[in-house]
Amino acid sequence: MRRRAIAIGAMVVVAFFAVTLITLTHVISSGQGGCAIPAPAPNLPAQLRSLGGFDQSFDANNPEALAEVAATAAGAVDPDLDGTTQLAPVAVAALAAGQPGALVVPLEEQQTNGTGARVAGLVSFFVGCGGRAYFGSVVDLSAVGSGTTLTFPTISRAEAAAQLGTTAPQLVYTTSPFTPEWRNPQSGMTIAAGE
Repeated sequence: MRRRAIAIGAMVVVAFFAVTLITLTHVISSGQGGCAIPAPAPNLPAQLRSLGGFDQSFDANNPEALAEVAATAAGAVDPDLDGTTQLAPVAVAALAAGQPGALVVPLEEQQTNGTGARVAGLVSFFVGCGGRAYFGSVVDLSAVGSGTTLTFPTISRAEAAAQLGTTAPQLVYTTSPFTPEWRNPQSGMTIAAGE
């Protein structure tokens, strides 16, 4: 009788730990309890695969460190962007449900004609569950014909607010965080945030 009670007690303890483990595994795999939009896995170019470390996540809440990672990635992927100055990351929300938000780091360089600085390139990161940022891609703006971009986004929040008739325009993207739009959250009206 005593052995039976010990066996039943042991089975109850094992069952309790099994249920707890299954619950914790589900919470972790579903994105830390409620996050349903994980960032896509990085599709790294060969240069970044050889450097290593870019397939991991980065702290999206540490803009200085993220900007440093962006500068390293840009210089490795595109030698024309080596030596640019990284600016603060710009948050770009996803317009479609189920897409992750993004952080875009503008890379600035001095213009050769001495008229000031311009944005020469952009580096994107997608933000997943738990505030983790995953490398997205690098674009050289001079290579895509946008060599005179002075800021990112080109249209400021204040200009967008005036054009859209709202005090709180949202910066959003549909296909690429490199080509965002400003959106009036009340009316749904949008304008391009770039040239």
